[in-house]
Amino acid sequence: MAPQWLELGLREALRQNGRRASEELFNDAHWRLEGDRTEPGEKCYAARPTTVDTLLGPLCVRRNYYTDGQGGGRAPLDQALGMVEGCTPALARLMCRAGAVEHYEAAAASLHEYSGLTVHGRRIQRMVNRLGPQMAQWPRPSPPLCLPPPDQVFYVEGDGTGIPVRPEETEGRQGKQDGQSAKTREVKLGCVFTQTKEDEEGKPVRDPERTSYVATLEPAAEFGTLLRAEAFRRGLALAKLVVFLGDGAAWVWEWARVNFPMAVFILDFFHAAEHLELLAQALFGEKTDASKT
Repeated sequence: MAPQWLELGLREALRQNGRRASEELFNDAHWRLEGDRTEPGEKCYAARPTTVDTLLGPLCVRRNYYTDGQGGGRAPLDQALGMVEGCTPALARLMCRAGAVEHYEAAAASLHEYSGLTVHGRRIQRMVNRLGPQMAQWPRPSPPLCLPPPDQVFYVEGDGTGIPVRPEETEGRQGKQDGQSAKTREVKLGCVFTQTKEDEEGKPVRDPERTSYVATLEPAAEFGTLLRAEAFRRGLALAKLVVFLGDGAAWVWEWARVNFPMAVFILDFFHAAEHLELLAQALFGEKTDASKT
């Protein structure tokens, strides 16, 4: 067990050194910040101390704090550092990541185990509630650049469907029936995956654990942009063959044409079969042997 305690002790020593260096940096008297001056009607509390939680642990930071006499206050250094609920952006993101994977108390325990940080589950919950709408816009780490196998096929797929929502989510939206308000919203879901192998019958087999998804309630144009960004993140620019799968709806084909112009478009089998059935019945009669054939 000795090596374990040796490593943990070294980690804590490095964190202590990092905290000291960070405190010196954050408390540097030579900071020149935009808006770090007293505005009309404000009162300045110079070098007011506060505790800032970071990936290295809590720091004591002294910065100018301004009040307007009406209960409002601002700290230009906090704004410059992107502080959220007394946390640095790096720690806030880690808390949100942990809170998105596990329930909040388990997330707090995992953070302590992995990084030595003590953060209560309630605080993780507040952070997730505050930053949740922004999390989808955070940049994702890019995978290392590498050429795909020569036989790999890159697939993109997208569609939309109506889902029930609360009444306030459809306020002002026209329903399918004249004079009635909408009861649903259309959620759009897209996925990106790859294929390098075939089964014994020669049919494509999706690569395991290589599918990623995007979803949004935004219009088709914004959905197309999101899915294209995910495709580029997954290596679209390096793909030798790109296939777009869709149901043939005009809006789907249009945003796919705009965002994936070099792709091979393939109508999914079930929608093709559905239209073929209608065509056969129109030509040979409904439920006739000829139409079934």
